[in-house]
Amino acid sequence: MYSLEVKPKNQKEMSAPKLIDVTPFEPLIIKAHYDGFDFKSLEHACNRLIAGVEHKTHLEKGNANSSATNVKIQPHLMPEFREFYNWLNPIASHILYNEYGLFDKIEYKISNSWVNFHGEGGETVIHHHGDTALTVAAYLQLPEDGGFIQFKDPMEYQKGFHIRKYDDEFWMWKTVPATTGDVILFPGWIRHRTQPNKNKNVKRWVLTTNYMHLYKELK
Repeated sequence: MYSLEVKPKNQKEMSAPKLIDVTPFEPLIIKAHYDGFDFKSLEHACNRLIAGVEHKTHLEKGNANSSATNVKIQPHLMPEFREFYNWLNPIASHILYNEYGLFDKIEYKISNSWVNFHGEGGETVIHHHGDTALTVAAYLQLPEDGGFIQFKDPMEYQKGFHIRKYDDEFWMWKTVPATTGDVILFPGWIRHRTQPNKNKNVKRWVLTTNYMHLYKELK
């Protein structure tokens, strides 16, 4: 929620009204923070995940790679990340059932997880996660000038009926600033990408997790 004071052109004619955002819909993109990441202790596990990749995904451009295609080992099944997932799972459940209001007779579990890195100039291009109910991006290491995640306005077609004062890149894409340990949670259908890492010396590392539905018998 925010408040915005609109200043009239003629202060003598009217007082400045306060405009308050009263949008009643559920939140879309949520940020949390996890204090337990020590990248030095996780670096070996991250490199092992990347080493198991046989084919680089087309979504990673430049000095970048992802373990998304490494189905043999995934972070949520590794002991190095166990404490993080113990912390994350109840938060994910709260968002799915309470914030998003999804039907509680449908169970949501982690379907897959991976890490990716971006060296200087590396980035992830625009994509979405299909019918994934909840996607989680956790910053394991985010250096200065490391770049952030960006989301495309899901109302782009409705808003596109009207001429905007800015070009599409400015108004349709919104950046979510972050720091190491920040965890961004969002529905998998929203299109997103990352800014390139501009740090010449330090890689950006991100841990991504998908939660999908598992149907169970209704009683």
